[in-house]
Amino acid sequence: MLYFIKSGNYCKIGFSKDRNALLTRLRAYLTHNPSFQILDIRKGDQITEKHLHSLIPKGLHHYGEWCVWNKEIAHIWLRAYKVKPEEPIEEYFIKRNKIINRAIVKEYQDSFYYNLIRYFKKESNLDMSEPDETEWRTP
Repeated sequence: MLYFIKSGNYCKIGFSKDRNALLTRLRAYLTHNPSFQILDIRKGDQITEKHLHSLIPKGLHHYGEWCVWNKEIAHIWLRAYKVKPEEPIEEYFIKRNKIINRAIVKEYQDSFYYNLIRYFKKESNLDMSEPDETEWRTP
């Protein structure tokens, strides 16, 4: 499965082999990056992940697999899954974020992942604005 996450001015498309591996990955992100938000989760493999990474303009790469948040990357994700939202993409991803958060809470509410569930239970404050280029581009 592939996931699309955002943290502040940055975003990442990543791969996880299944739901349990994804939960482990999310726990790791939460440990080191307590403000990330899930934008979307879809079926996919490492080949698809690599292909999506190749479509991201080089000027938007930040570090490793992290990129600067940009609607162009959001459109790459949406085109890959043939999603044509009726609403603006910001609203689409906010809606997907809420659906995914509720699904995580429902599936794992009786587990020992208390801190993780508490994180996804809170109302998400997803900022979909694009950062000013001067905030992330080095001279």
